[in-house]
Amino acid sequence: MVSDHSSQTVRVRQLGPNPSAMNGEELQRGEARTVGPGSVFEFLPGRFPHRLEFEGRKRKQDDSPESLKRGKQDARSPESLKRGKQDARSPESLKRDKQDDSTESVKRGKQDALSLFSRVGSTGSWKDEEGGALMVYTPPNIQHSEKIAAYDIDGTIIATKSGRVFATDRNDWRILYAEIPGKLKELASRGYKLAFLTNQLGVAKGKVGREELRGKVEAVVGRLGVPVQALVSTGKGRFRKPATGMWEYLEERGNGGIVVDRGKSFYCGDAAGRPADWEPKRKKDFSASDRLFAANLGLPFCTPEEHFLGRKPAPFDPPEFDPKAALESQGPLLDPPDALSGTGTEVIVLVGCPGSGKSHFATHHLEPKGYVHANRDTLGTWQKCVSALEKSLARGKSAVVDNTNPDAASRARYVDAARRAGVPVRCFVLSTKPQQCKHNNRFRELVDDSHEHVNQMVFNMYKSKYEEPSLSEGFSQIVRVNFQPRFDREEDKKLYGMHLL
Repeated sequence: MVSDHSSQTVRVRQLGPNPSAMNGEELQRGEARTVGPGSVFEFLPGRFPHRLEFEGRKRKQDDSPESLKRGKQDARSPESLKRGKQDARSPESLKRDKQDDSTESVKRGKQDALSLFSRVGSTGSWKDEEGGALMVYTPPNIQHSEKIAAYDIDGTIIATKSGRVFATDRNDWRILYAEIPGKLKELASRGYKLAFLTNQLGVAKGKVGREELRGKVEAVVGRLGVPVQALVSTGKGRFRKPATGMWEYLEERGNGGIVVDRGKSFYCGDAAGRPADWEPKRKKDFSASDRLFAANLGLPFCTPEEHFLGRKPAPFDPPEFDPKAALESQGPLLDPPDALSGTGTEVIVLVGCPGSGKSHFATHHLEPKGYVHANRDTLGTWQKCVSALEKSLARGKSAVVDNTNPDAASRARYVDAARRAGVPVRCFVLSTKPQQCKHNNRFRELVDDSHEHVNQMVFNMYKSKYEEPSLSEGFSQIVRVNFQPRFDREEDKKLYGMHLL
């Protein structure tokens, strides 16, 4: 490496046989690049990243389009390549390579590398928050601002070079559109702070290492040539979009104390809910999490094609379930409304998929009336539920069976027990739609750490087994229950009113 402090550039040439990398691009023996401050150098591709900075640097001279163009031309000019080739094959060069393999050279190189790492590492920082659920990268020259230009990364800033959906390794990426670096620099010049907010569940699943991800993020930022703060959600908690935890962290702890103006900020992402062929031969978006994330925060939203390429807004499919509308337009709890007035000892069998509100209904509306609550999740088996039902009826107490009970066979167990005790049995069917059930389960995951995730297979199994309850099964009445959530805290109500899927 040869630095020129007057032009704030560094000339990097690969001399040895093993490749290195500059801003994610491999340098083979004899190749050279001229780069500026903020560039990321790796002694081996994907390993040992170091950021180049000039001490006492006052302004970003090398971020100008002319400087970047000059560096790129210099790195690829015939004279440069010829010099590199001659240097790599000359006797003097081979002699230097051999000398560099000496013990003293290796030792000296290791010390120099450690020294460089300590200087570079101090210019940018990574922090793990809440046990690593959130990874935060802050470059040294970031300028905090009330205006935030925020972006997803994958599919918005970068795409895979391999063409696969998921990257094959940390070097399998390219800048998505040529217009991106210039657009980001233009926004930074207008006083915007640039930020990446990205979901990376592969970290929690063990498919992507933390160090690997850190190196990739820094390489992307280095390639862009402009400071970008990065917030990375690694799990399924409150930081995962469309939940708003990442943005709230940015506002409260990651913006140097400056209050963010959401009206002057925006979010750009590719998970926008666009249908198939939103552009010719384009696939359906895998989700709408970016669009819903912005909606939860009241931020203006745009897709990368709209933002970087100036395309017209594409059509998108609105979500099936609107949580705000569900809170604002709640109908009567029961149909018929007087279904819980003036009843004697009886059995109520609840029917509903996971997250439909069965336990909520039993706890808030039946237990206060003296019903014994039998739940398979608590007791363990349906046999124990039948036993609890029989014991409560023997004491003259009414009982409610709180299981999914999707088909006539599963309900018949409790109908038979009620018949043997000589008491009537009614069926209460939760009318909660599937998407709201999934929303309810996601909400419970966010407010209750002990709540286990319910996967799609469970919903599919319930749907496949479901049989509409009928009076012919032995029920004296079938009652419809409309889910009406209750909240102990106002912040829980606010969270429920957000898009969570």
